Amino acid sequence: MQRLLNKIKNLGVDTVIFNFRGKMVGGKSNTVRSVVPEDLQQQEEYHLEATIHYAKSLGLKIAFRPILLVVGPHGEFPYEDEDGTLWWHGVIQPDDPEKWFQSFFEYHERYMKIAARTEAAWYSIGAEMHSLTSGLGSRNPPRRFGRPDLWLHLAYRARNALGPRVKMTYGANYTDQYVLEDGVRTWGGEFEQWRHDLTFAARTDDEIRHQQYLRNFWNTLDFIGLDYYRALGAADKDYPAGYDDLIKVLTPFSFQYALNLRNALTQINHSAVTEKYLAIQEVGYRSVEKCFVSPYLYEDGHTPINYQHQAAAWDALLMSLWNSQSDWMRSVGVWQVLVDEDTDTSINGGFSPLGKEPTQQVLKKYFLPAE
Repeated sequence: MQRLLNKIKNLGVDTVIFNFRGKMVGGKSNTVRSVVPEDLQQQEEYHLEATIHYAKSLGLKIAFRPILLVVGPHGEFPYEDEDGTLWWHGVIQPDDPEKWFQSFFEYHERYMKIAARTEAAWYSIGAEMHSLTSGLGSRNPPRRFGRPDLWLHLAYRARNALGPRVKMTYGANYTDQYVLEDGVRTWGGEFEQWRHDLTFAARTDDEIRHQQYLRNFWNTLDFIGLDYYRALGAADKDYPAGYDDLIKVLTPFSFQYALNLRNALTQINHSAVTEKYLAIQEVGYRSVEKCFVSPYLYEDGHTPINYQHQAAAWDALLMSLWNSQSDWMRSVGVWQVLVDEDTDTSINGGFSPLGKEPTQQVLKKYFLPAE
């Protein structure tokens, strides 16, 4: 782990984001538990705090981002139930939302205490939980509204547990999933649904109540996180072999997304009468051919490895978001480096940039200060 932390720092990274895994069995359960068995949690905390101590000795800051997985009754992941429903954390539907949020807080509470004790820079209280934040909107009328009221209550409890020094955030999905409102489709997933729900002219009591709770939740967060997974091209397209030519094909997409994000943030902040900034908590590209087409996909062991395509995807993204005109985007979280695998020492198609020289050079170009 110390070797990995040193390699991460050498890329110009200044913060290590720790992702912890929680699970719920099926999409309607009211119970969230850590994947770490209770009898091993003390050992987990010991190793975590030792890792934090070493990271800080290198001058790195730390952040906490517990995430949630939906598994089957026998641990199946991804989980498709007998009715053919593919469950994941963005579409969950707890039978009793109040009980679910209580259990979700209890899952987080242990990590919140560690974050406060170790003076983490920030803590994410949730990520990509579209169905429970804004709800799925008019494309799914029975689940139009989420439960921002319960998120607001969770945020109050989290703030008390974290104390005043740890910034609190939430990671909204920014994806190619469409939002349907007033007969019009727009793209951007959960974050785009937030933009609509926070800015539209609410009329009914339900709409007014929903909007007010969502605005209050937005205002309670110190900044707004994003999990960014947008396509930079199409699967059926042939791409240039040359690196510079490939960049020219990818950047129109990334710059359009950057413009969309900036405009959405401006609209929301105006409507909510606040000034929040964005920070990408998670974005990544596998080191395989056309990784920029469906960036959310995991390594399948079949797609040909291509480090140049991974590097080009990162170059296009950072060119659009990590520049002097993008002060509204404060950080970019690189997904992901696994602590239990030495993927930096072997050829692989995973997300990690470590050991992949073209991608490492791109990250250094943007993250390291100019000499």
